[in-house]
Amino acid sequence: MAPMPELYPTLNHVHDLEAAGIQDLQQIIQTFPIIDNHAHNMLTEENAYGGADYPFECITSEAHGHALTDHVHTSLAHMRGIKHLAEFYQCPETLQDVKASRYEWIRRDYPGLIKKCFEGTHAIMMDDGLAPEIIHPFKWHRQFVPTVSRIVRIEAVAAELLEHLAHAAGFMRVGLDADWDINQTESFLVRFNTVFRNQIRTLANDPDVRGFKSVVCYRTGLDVTLESRTNFRPHQSLTDSVLLQSFHHFLQKAVRDHKYRIEQKEVNDFLVVAVCDVLEKLVDTDGENLPFQFHTGLGDNDIDLIKANPAYMQPLIEAFPQVDFVILHSSYPYTREAGYLAANFANAWLDIGEVFPMLSRDGEESVLRQALELTPSSKILWSTDGHFYPETYWLANKHFREALEKLLTSYVAAGDISVPQAIDIAVDIMFWNSNTLYKLDEERRFPELLRACGREPVDSMRTLVNGSSKAPSLRSTASTAVATPGIPTARPGPSAPTDILPTTTQTIALRSGSASAPSGQSATAVYAQHLTAFDAFLQTNAGIKYIWVQHMDYTGTLRVRMVTTQQFRKQLATGHNMICSAALTRLLQDDFGATGASSTGAFVLAPDLSTLSLNKGISSPSATVQTWWMVETEDNLAHWDRCPRWLLQSQCDALKSEFNISMLLGFELEIIFMRPIWNEDKSDFVDFAPLHMVHSWSNMTYQQLDMLNIVEEIVELLAELDIHLPQFHSEAAPGQWEFPLPALEPVKAVDTLFKTKDVIRNVAKKHGLKATCYPRPFSFTCGSANHAHFSINGPGNIVEKYDAPFLAGVLEHLPAILAFTLPIEESYARVSQGIWAGGEYVCWGYENKEVPLRKCGPGHYELKTIDGIGNSYLSMAALLAAGLHGVRQDLKLEHKDCAGDPTHIGEEERQKLGITTKLPDSLDKSLKALDKDRILRRSLGYAAVDDYLAVTQSLMEKLRGFGDEKRRVWLMARY
Repeated sequence: MAPMPELYPTLNHVHDLEAAGIQDLQQIIQTFPIIDNHAHNMLTEENAYGGADYPFECITSEAHGHALTDHVHTSLAHMRGIKHLAEFYQCPETLQDVKASRYEWIRRDYPGLIKKCFEGTHAIMMDDGLAPEIIHPFKWHRQFVPTVSRIVRIEAVAAELLEHLAHAAGFMRVGLDADWDINQTESFLVRFNTVFRNQIRTLANDPDVRGFKSVVCYRTGLDVTLESRTNFRPHQSLTDSVLLQSFHHFLQKAVRDHKYRIEQKEVNDFLVVAVCDVLEKLVDTDGENLPFQFHTGLGDNDIDLIKANPAYMQPLIEAFPQVDFVILHSSYPYTREAGYLAANFANAWLDIGEVFPMLSRDGEESVLRQALELTPSSKILWSTDGHFYPETYWLANKHFREALEKLLTSYVAAGDISVPQAIDIAVDIMFWNSNTLYKLDEERRFPELLRACGREPVDSMRTLVNGSSKAPSLRSTASTAVATPGIPTARPGPSAPTDILPTTTQTIALRSGSASAPSGQSATAVYAQHLTAFDAFLQTNAGIKYIWVQHMDYTGTLRVRMVTTQQFRKQLATGHNMICSAALTRLLQDDFGATGASSTGAFVLAPDLSTLSLNKGISSPSATVQTWWMVETEDNLAHWDRCPRWLLQSQCDALKSEFNISMLLGFELEIIFMRPIWNEDKSDFVDFAPLHMVHSWSNMTYQQLDMLNIVEEIVELLAELDIHLPQFHSEAAPGQWEFPLPALEPVKAVDTLFKTKDVIRNVAKKHGLKATCYPRPFSFTCGSANHAHFSINGPGNIVEKYDAPFLAGVLEHLPAILAFTLPIEESYARVSQGIWAGGEYVCWGYENKEVPLRKCGPGHYELKTIDGIGNSYLSMAALLAAGLHGVRQDLKLEHKDCAGDPTHIGEEERQKLGITTKLPDSLDKSLKALDKDRILRRSLGYAAVDDYLAVTQSLMEKLRGFGDEKRRVWLMARY
């Protein structure tokens, strides 16, 4: 990728936004790069000269035939367009001269013409649904533009699938009349519904895909009916449905005519609703989805102009509140209707493309004014609708910049807005709105673009600092290269100012009198930054009196030191942090030492201020902060090689520095709420009883309703901590609930996991309940897991390149990883074949819940053999270390996709799939596997692994001395 000066040599920089003047506004509008949120492919060179099917005149009109060729030259849009193209080609202002000049340029240097026309375009969301035989594929355009992503046209996907499935079903056999029974069509429709939805999910997983598009407006109109939403519910027959009747008629005609273009209203509506349903479910499961674009308004002469009004879309937009609908082409002449929808529905966005350069100057300015009449500028997206001819891109961008400059400067002159506000409006419409909606993450790849418009880059890691000072003007989202089903990416939220929050752990580690400081700063300057960050937190959260300094030991026990805010502030000011005994790494839950525990040695608890977070669910004026474990060196502090958080961060750093791989983690936290039974003096627990027995998965039974206020309180308190759950629901065991967490950078993800557990524990305690992660509280139903989603992310072809070797590394070391993820003997009672808990073999499978590694999409996997007991920093460090080994060695993925339960497919079939190793079925076996795994030992550090083995083996021996009931109560009391 070219550096910024080379990409945008004329880009104007606003160094002080508040002091910017009209000239800054004008220069920003004319030089700031754009994200084109909807456009199309360029013609191949042999077709680029023009032809009868796509005449060059179509660059300024949607008309066809004689309406185009005989009359377009008298339109204001055409005359203005030719005038500008004559300036571009430096030729006389006639259509013939422009055509002659462009003919010569194409003959001489077609790529050079495209490059010239694409100047100032930073990213294109490309709908490649036009005539594939005459255009270049979307990836070809990446030689001209930094980012080119794909928008998938759903009707094209459906037509291709229909033809393929019809052939597979035998409907296309020679001599077969297209008059089969409707019962056959019903089976076919059920099959098509499943395959089509799966294809949409697969495409959503494709890192090249950034959205979907429908042309239902062209086919049958925007008055999409919702009846098909209920047609495919379980045990429901399609026999009497209008959809089946319509589909039967359409399919017979399609087979008979060999034309699968879908123009049957009920079928077209069904496709739109099916895609909306898939996208909404992606939000439910993964927290993110992809935008859904709709052609509206201005179009060819085969459109029903009345039904091109986006007002018809209101029921659809209301029915799917979690789907982002992009209303394309300014909806001309229905711009105000589209603006109304975008203003009033959080999930509706107004695209102001295509009218540039299809309208006169006054028309273009009028559309822009109408868009801004009601619609917030944060809901407006720019596009060219460029297609076939590169000049369509150039003309659209030129006209748009002219109109935007005239409009915003007039608003400033009238005193309606200030220059800084106008600059924000301009760059949001041109760039940042699309960057956020399509999750392009360009602010991280090109931070100079933020600075150029007077904004500051956002920290790469969101913080849990509550209610920090003014939120950044640009809210960024985490990378979504695996878009879904995948790990949902984190939603934007308030971050602490980047100039006061330390972004590296090294800055936290300084001591008084240290010889050096990061970036040439003195230790005093760093301490001052820490104080500023802490004071900002206290100002926002008045009344805080105590800070809980947290550190997690090797048993997964969260230890706490409590100090007053005054004392904590003093520690920050001097760098004299708390000291902790090195025995912590060999300490059991009841404070007895494991084998080899020593009373000698200490380390420093250095607070990571990015984790400052209020305590929620308890009546305490306190906040928590996580720590890095540091050790004294000659003149400074360094990370201790036994710190669980640092072991995880080290793997992330290695993946990033060596292979440019960024990792995301997300957890599905399962909790069972139980009623504690006390002994007589209430000094200890005697047992834990089920909360209720009339309970089932994703249900709200009469008894489950009693839990509603508790669960909702948890969700609301988490949201106050900026932990926004993509969903939550009851699980199968009595009193069991699942709380899926958002995807974050690995250390942050585990921080968030344990913060969530804190909140759940506190709220449960307030209501007289015990929340437990114990793996199998009930023998008659499923246990509790803590499934971990992990995904590979990165620029270019990172996912495609490293997906297989990373997975191969994890599979190779999976038996040893289980020592961390299933850390007590009870953990193995939860994992067996036939119960969707990970099965018995080392293997993987696409969307298969009977294998330990379920593949959810490219580079994205769910580890099922993991529960909520133990130290997740350590277990995730082991997981990433295994994947890193696979990437470093470029391991070949010998295991093939397992489509069923590997236990039941037989030895011969397992051999074909490369499934040769059984998972450890006991803690003894997994600990032995870890002890023998030299790669993980070296990657995690021999000392850390030895400490972990000693602690886990000592706990195992301790628990074996208890009876079954005592050990169950002992563990449930602590987890």
